[in-house]
Amino acid sequence: MSHSSTPDSKSNSQNQADSNSGFSLPKIYDPSVEEPRWQDFWRRHDLYKFDSVDSSKPTYSIDTPPPYPSGDFHVGNALNWSYIDFVARYQRMKGYNVHFPQGWDCHGLPTEVRAEQTFKIRKNDLPPSQFIEICRKLSEDYIQRMKEAIMRLGTSCDWKLEYRTMDPEYYKLTQLSFVMLYKSGYMYRGEHPVNWCPRDETAIAEAEVVYVERQGLLQYMKFGSDDNSLEIASTRPELLGACVAIAVHPEDTRYSKRVGTSTIVPVFGQKIPVIADEEVDPTFGTGAVMVCTFGDKMDVKWQKKHGLPVIKEITENGRIDTSDPRFKGLKIEEARRKVVEELKKAGRILREEPVKQNIGTCWRCNTPVEIISRPQWFMKTKQMTDEVTASADQLRWVPPFSKKRLIDWTQSLDWDWVVSRQRVFGTPIPVWYCKKCGETLVADENHLPSDPRRDPPPREKCPKCGSSDLKGDTDVFDTWMDSSISAAVHAGWPSDKALFVKLFPADLQPNGLDIVRTWDYYLLVRSLAIFHKAPYKTLLINGMVRGTDGRMMHKSYGNFVETGEVIKKLGADAFRQWAASGGATGYDIPFRWNEAEHGKKFLTKLWNIARFITQDSTTGANAPKLTQPSTIDRWLLGSLQELITTVTNAFDNFQFNTAIEAVRDFTWHSLADDYLEAVKYRLQPDSNPTDSRNARFCLKQSLLVICKLLAPICPHITEAIYQEMQEVRERRSIHSDGWPEPDKSFQDNVQMQEGKLLVEAIATARRKKSEKGLSLKSPIRKVIIKTQPSHLGMFEANQEPILRTIKAESLAVEETPSSEEGTTGLTVEIVP
Repeated sequence: MSHSSTPDSKSNSQNQADSNSGFSLPKIYDPSVEEPRWQDFWRRHDLYKFDSVDSSKPTYSIDTPPPYPSGDFHVGNALNWSYIDFVARYQRMKGYNVHFPQGWDCHGLPTEVRAEQTFKIRKNDLPPSQFIEICRKLSEDYIQRMKEAIMRLGTSCDWKLEYRTMDPEYYKLTQLSFVMLYKSGYMYRGEHPVNWCPRDETAIAEAEVVYVERQGLLQYMKFGSDDNSLEIASTRPELLGACVAIAVHPEDTRYSKRVGTSTIVPVFGQKIPVIADEEVDPTFGTGAVMVCTFGDKMDVKWQKKHGLPVIKEITENGRIDTSDPRFKGLKIEEARRKVVEELKKAGRILREEPVKQNIGTCWRCNTPVEIISRPQWFMKTKQMTDEVTASADQLRWVPPFSKKRLIDWTQSLDWDWVVSRQRVFGTPIPVWYCKKCGETLVADENHLPSDPRRDPPPREKCPKCGSSDLKGDTDVFDTWMDSSISAAVHAGWPSDKALFVKLFPADLQPNGLDIVRTWDYYLLVRSLAIFHKAPYKTLLINGMVRGTDGRMMHKSYGNFVETGEVIKKLGADAFRQWAASGGATGYDIPFRWNEAEHGKKFLTKLWNIARFITQDSTTGANAPKLTQPSTIDRWLLGSLQELITTVTNAFDNFQFNTAIEAVRDFTWHSLADDYLEAVKYRLQPDSNPTDSRNARFCLKQSLLVICKLLAPICPHITEAIYQEMQEVRERRSIHSDGWPEPDKSFQDNVQMQEGKLLVEAIATARRKKSEKGLSLKSPIRKVIIKTQPSHLGMFEANQEPILRTIKAESLAVEETPSSEEGTTGLTVEIVP
């Protein structure tokens, strides 16, 4: 049906008349006015406060993602927060006492990198206390910017529950969890090869390594003497100084006589063994592989398996550490060029060929990752693989396929979780060491938070050797150590046991697909180790947002859109509609301006419908009531009950696109195009009083239900309309009103079918007029309806709405010949 005949198509003169006729709703819906107004209203009434002592309502707890305070809040972030807020508002209207905190994951490499870039310094250029203070102030500035964006989006979190991981009262609990895990045997310190970022000079977890494809050069080198040589292919000739063996496959006949012998590394000259291992790929290169300490994970495995020595050739800042003055102190790339130059001088390069490589890079600065051995703190997570997998299987995953991402990740891990970082701005590791015997002293639980970089140890002397020469650990925790206890901290752990029972595990764990293998995984292993249960019940995983060019949205691609830009142009409710309608939950969705603009058009449509309906200001005892509803009234109210069921099921299953499309379709078509056009004549002053009351009742009831069903997604406009419909305004909010429940008395299938046929007949007749070039207001002589015998009486009984709506003089209802019967057997003709 055309949308041109609905209430927003009035002439300018009529709109001007409306603006002077007592309407409270402004003529134009202006989100820049309405949205701040209702956000202020919600704040003044403390509408979203979690009541920790209210036992009359069931609780619904959300473990909200604490973002890094970067200052940026692009549409990808806003998609995630929109999903969370849809759920929070829906559950609140369903009668739950919703626990919806918001926090900030302040510690971490991103903050340090941003501080270095902003102030053109490196972390070691200043005393630690000064650099920490810079990071704290920078974090606060960015938090305020991101907080403003989240509030402008209309997010209904309880800001009284706001937290920062950099605050001592929070990181005290990070330290407490470490102490507990240390005592239970999950935490240990040891020297083991780890992923290392040379630029940031810190260990990083496997989940923080991003693999990218790059073009490399495979160098074919000659090892050993000219009369007893081995040809070895490698892309890392700069690691020759750390080469400790040559590995071949035991069934590779080319090298069967060489296994157990030795060879000489060119340029560097060390003598190394030739070993056999079944994991060597005989088809790559020459089939003989350099084993270096360490080039990749396989080197780590082979070194441990075969008891090979460790040569630490690469330093923590990415330079070559060797006694050979030709290479000492060179950066890795420089060393590679220099080594190749020396190999060529010695006649040891046989040939070169290009090769594609998957290079591990640092997730934050894109620097190629090295593997170096350094004392670190680890959590024993590899031993938990089966437990994590079994627990993940018991949880609800939305969408279901996101579970596989976590399980595949869990089962692919080669190493335990390295939890220590060689940074400055982070939660201190509450440990001291005896410099004489190496004994480890861990802080007492009752003396946290503690910073070993400045605080005294828990004992004056080493409990093992009695030495008083104790030194505090200067490393800090991985930022995921902070955020992976968020669900427990939200729930009052460890001080409020009653609240903990209510809120833990969290009912909802919402986050993007990109951090399933980090935040979701680390939360799960920590919770299983400490509390012996999963920290959440349902995981709501949103996909990534793609830019208009089809690529993942990122500033470096130039396809980045700030949330504030969209809100300024179209309003928060229009943006939230895009978030809801963009695609199925969990799948990547593109950001398209035209889709957000369509959301704005729907809001304008709804606003004009609301203005039309609320012009009848009768309330209380004079409010319209339903008596002897007509066929089309029953159809509308029955359709409204179906809408309630559809939208409720959609929210229960996190199908936000289904919910918004159902509401928009009903509003635009069932209510505006079909019902409203069919009952306009009943709203005239000379209409039958009962018919008029029924029509006004149906319109107001429909508008109220539409607003309630739409409220989780479009909270601002629905609040404005809801307040207009109340007898006493600003006493309560639509968001604290109850969620609609279907009225079974209007769910009669026969009556619904009759009403549907009546609406279809009217719509078809209007379309026929349009096809003949007639105005919808042009009178015609006759409407002819042909239908099945069982429907003849219904059409005859509803002549008035047909004739009045179509502007026809007469109606003929005829039986459809059996040969022409379709699903309904309905055909409509008009006679001008």
